[in-house]
Amino acid sequence: MSQMILAASTQRTIGVVIASVVAVGFLVYLLFSFRIGKKEIGSEIEIAANRKQHADDDELETRKLDSHLGWSLVTLAAISIILPLYWLMEPARQENAEYGWVKRFEKRGAAEYEEACAGCHGPGGVGGLTSYTLTDSNGGFVAQVDWKAPALTTVLSRFDESEVTHILNYGRGGSPMPAWGLPGGGPLTEQQIHQLVVYLRSIQLDQEDIITEVNSGLAVGARVMVAASNPELSSEEIDTAVEIWLEEASQPESENYLDYGELLFNNSAAQGANSCARCHTPGFSYGAVDAENTEELLTIWPKLEESGVLTGWQPGKGAVGPSLDGVTAHFPTANDQESFIHSGSELGISYGNARIGTGGMPGFGGRIDDDLTDRETGASITYSQIYTPEQIAAIVAYERSLG
Repeated sequence: MSQMILAASTQRTIGVVIASVVAVGFLVYLLFSFRIGKKEIGSEIEIAANRKQHADDDELETRKLDSHLGWSLVTLAAISIILPLYWLMEPARQENAEYGWVKRFEKRGAAEYEEACAGCHGPGGVGGLTSYTLTDSNGGFVAQVDWKAPALTTVLSRFDESEVTHILNYGRGGSPMPAWGLPGGGPLTEQQIHQLVVYLRSIQLDQEDIITEVNSGLAVGARVMVAASNPELSSEEIDTAVEIWLEEASQPESENYLDYGELLFNNSAAQGANSCARCHTPGFSYGAVDAENTEELLTIWPKLEESGVLTGWQPGKGAVGPSLDGVTAHFPTANDQESFIHSGSELGISYGNARIGTGGMPGFGGRIDDDLTDRETGASITYSQIYTPEQIAAIVAYERSLG
C-alpha cells in the first residue's frame, strides 16, 4: 500500500514540475513579446528582407539588370530541361521504388524463412523431414515418426497467395504444420507473413525444372516396378526399360495406364509436394507405404495398427484431405474431376456434387496471378503447371478406379 502511495506522490510531483516549467516559459514569452522584444510600429520595413527598397532605375539600367536577366534565363533553361526529364523518368522511378520494396521484403522474408521454416522444409524450400508425434483419438502417444515436409518450390503453382497466407496463418490440421500468423495464435505479424509469401515467389521453379522434378519421381516409382518384374536386367538396362515403360504406360490404351496414374498419384519427388497421396493416403507423409518395406516401419507398425491410426496401406482413404471413396459421385464425369484437379478449390468454398471440403485442395494445372506483373514485359505472372492435362487424366483414371 505504501508503495502505491509513493508512486502516486511521485507522479503528482512530476506533474507539478512540468506545469511550473510550462507556466514560467509562457510568462517569459509574454515578457519578450510585449516588453523587451517589442519595437516601434513600422520597424518591420527595416527588418523584413522583402520590404527593403531595391536599387533605383539609374542603378538598374546598368550591367546589374543584364546580370539579373541572365541568371533568370539560366534558371528558366534549367527548369525547362529538368522538368521534362523528371516527367520522363518518373515512371521508372516509381517502378524501381516498387522493385526495391519487393526486394527488401524478399530479403526479410528469407531471414524469417530460415528462422521459422527451414528446419522442416529445408534450405531454399527444397523439402525436408521433421519429427512428429502421432496420437490416437484420445491424445495418447502412438509413435514418433519422421514426417516428410514438402518442398515449397512449387507452392504458388498449386495455391494462390491468399491460400498460402491462410495456411501460414492457421496451419494445417492433421500435420506438423503449425499456425505461424497472429490470427491463428502464432508469433508472426501480418507484415511478416506477407514477407514470407514474397520470399516464396523468388524460389518457385520454372516449367523446365518442374518437368524434371516430376519425371524424377516417376522414374523412381517405375524403376521399382520394372526391376521387380525383370530381376535379370542390369542397372543400365533397367534405366532404358524405365524410359520405354513410362512412354508406353502414359498412353490411355496401355494395360499399364492405371499403374502410370498411380505413380503420378504417389509421386515421391520433392518430399511428395506434388503428389495426391500426401493428402489423400493415410501414412504417406511418414513413409508408411508398405508394412514390410523397412525395419523402422515394422517397429512402429504394431502401435499404429493397435491404436487404429493406420491399419494398413490404404490408397486414397483420406488423411489431411478427404477420402476418395465415392469420388465418382462427387464428380459424375472424368472431365469434371480433371477440371477440378487442374484449378483446385477456392478458399472456404466446398466443391463437388456433395459439396465437401473447405477449400484446401491445390490446383496442379498451373496458375496466373493477375495481381503481379513481370517487371520486363508487364504481363501477369504465370506459375508453371505441375502436371499436363494428359497426366491429370491418368491420375483421374486411377482415382476413379479406387472406388
